[in-house]
Amino acid sequence: MNQPDRKQPPRVVHLLGGLRAIDVRAEQIVVQIAPNLPVLAIKTPEYAHLYAVLSRLNLTPIGVEFPHALTMEGRMPPDWQAFFPGMGFRLMDERNAWSNIRHSASRDGEHAIRLVASKCVTYLDLLNIRLLQLSAAYSRTLRAQMFDGKKPPGFFSNGYMREVDAAVHAFLSDAGSFRDLVAEIVWRFVLMEPGQVTTLATFLKKAKGSGLLLVKEMLEAGKDGGWLHSFSELRNNIVHVAPVGRSQTFHYCEVREIAVGADGKVPALHYAVLGKDGCIWQDAGEDTDFNDEAAIKAALEQYRAYFADSIDGLGFAVQTIERMMALLTQVRAATGFKGEMMTITDADIIGEVKVTRR
Repeated sequence: MNQPDRKQPPRVVHLLGGLRAIDVRAEQIVVQIAPNLPVLAIKTPEYAHLYAVLSRLNLTPIGVEFPHALTMEGRMPPDWQAFFPGMGFRLMDERNAWSNIRHSASRDGEHAIRLVASKCVTYLDLLNIRLLQLSAAYSRTLRAQMFDGKKPPGFFSNGYMREVDAAVHAFLSDAGSFRDLVAEIVWRFVLMEPGQVTTLATFLKKAKGSGLLLVKEMLEAGKDGGWLHSFSELRNNIVHVAPVGRSQTFHYCEVREIAVGADGKVPALHYAVLGKDGCIWQDAGEDTDFNDEAAIKAALEQYRAYFADSIDGLGFAVQTIERMMALLTQVRAATGFKGEMMTITDADIIGEVKVTRR
């Protein structure tokens, strides 16, 4: 029997719905809500195959933490990286690529390129952190509601749901700023057009008629029904109309059971952000007379119908980042920017080097 390679580091794989897969290089991988609430155990696969094994079971990985002692002591943040089944650690790869572009541009005196590369690195760091925060908020909300291991019936709201609200709001804000930065890079360094373009909305107006495939794809994604349009509508509604959860009469979560493997089921948190068509739900209940029981029930049934087929917030964030990374890879190639990793030699070191072990 194959034994797990214990030389590989332990890890905590974050899954859609707020679940965690714990890999401590033992005989089994434990999928859990919390340490005292395991929901599934699977035979430990080869180290590199775990993400694929989880995906085949319908347990979608969205990122991974590699715990270490300094994190437990509060001296370092967790070693966390977003992960996408279709493209692996692409966010980390793009972050490294733009960091290298920043270094080369700084060395060569290309200040405009250095500035946009620096912004890219910052926003990629932020998106990585926002995904971790949203996943953590899902986990806490799910754990609080499943504290006794029993799936709660129907809709609910608990104290941790506010953390989900906050994490969704923060993600949309930062992802919106990053979206605008990508549009600016394409305008200035791919199309090389004059004038200022600092938002996607302006880009979509000014770039019409471009024959470049990359631009055509962005224009299509920005149309009604496109993924950039759906993202922008949600972002604008939450940032400019009402904070998340305050633009509708009803605002709840639900614990759902998702199929795992041939006949298994595990609980997962669902938090609605958009209707199944990718559009913002038009709340018919905002004018409901709450002294009228029949009217309240009718409005709740409308919300229930919307919620049943709605798009989940964490899933939406993962899919949006994945699409942004695919777009960013194309944009980087189209700019022709060159990057080189910073290297430090003896010539760069000033004074005596002292190594302190703690």
